[in-house]
Amino acid sequence: MAGGGCVLAAAVFLFPATGAAATGWDDDPVQRAGRVMLAFGLLLTVLEANTIPNRFLRGLPHISTALAGLACVTPDPIVGLGILEASLAYGVFVVSRPAGQAMAGWALLRTGSVGMFLVLAGLLLPAGQAASGLLLACGIVMLAGLTPFGQPWREENDTLLFLPFAGAAILLSMRLRPHGGDAFDTALIAAGLASVWLTACAGRSHDGLRMFRTFPSALALIAVGTKADVAALLFLCGWCLAGGSRSERSWAARTLACFPPGAPFVGCLLLLSMMSDWSWVFTVLTLAGILCAVVRAVPVQGEGHAVWPQDAAGRVACVVLVVTGFLVPLAMMLGAF
Repeated sequence: MAGGGCVLAAAVFLFPATGAAATGWDDDPVQRAGRVMLAFGLLLTVLEANTIPNRFLRGLPHISTALAGLACVTPDPIVGLGILEASLAYGVFVVSRPAGQAMAGWALLRTGSVGMFLVLAGLLLPAGQAASGLLLACGIVMLAGLTPFGQPWREENDTLLFLPFAGAAILLSMRLRPHGGDAFDTALIAAGLASVWLTACAGRSHDGLRMFRTFPSALALIAVGTKADVAALLFLCGWCLAGGSRSERSWAARTLACFPPGAPFVGCLLLLSMMSDWSWVFTVLTLAGILCAVVRAVPVQGEGHAVWPQDAAGRVACVVLVVTGFLVPLAMMLGAF
């Protein structure tokens, strides 16, 4: 079923609905390609989670990815936010069912709900104002789980819910950008840049590796702020396929650190080329933060040189990441984006 979902998502990207059948999201190829990334993220999670004895946890990535996909295709972003809230509530119910997890579940629900409230408050204000842009940006940052503003990924099972959840939040931020105005773009860039530098300063400790999981999402929000949507899509690809519980593996660490030839590396090139037109100061700060994070977070021992995983899920992820890194620039040259 997960493999069939990948095929259907790819078919929708290649052959979108037109005319009366399109509801607005079909007109944006980045949104359609983002759904392909979410579908492959589900496939990878299913391949890795086939040994989980709890049937609720096994079914969680299916439900969360399906709801995240629905949130991205709704004509009204407010409806999409409501669907994300339902996905969050169900995921927290599944994660916090074991004894002793009630407080952790409440913390996850509280953080996500505060982010939803901030986004809705920003949508109630007139479009283009600084207050509405700041509220929207703060809410999106919390929904995306950006360090240190969002809920940290403390438990391994949380990734079954929050990988598609944060991916959908990044895609929705592109549709909220016209309402937020310049303040929304600037706030996203500032928050993403702060998260990048916090990751760079965390070092090689266990906490630093945990913070490194949110590195692609921080770069994706910077890309959304600079209107580099294709770069955000490439960072989203790395987030869905190499983030979460896989971030401590050598191939995933290299992907998250934007090593070539994966999709995040190509996203870095596109992002820096777009940021140079926006602000040279932010471009230099972003480039320095990326280099510092890579030097301090990527393992330098012998295991860091392994680039081909031994498990089936890792091989699928590596192939998709490399193919995406080559195909997306080709699609840009052909006018698909």
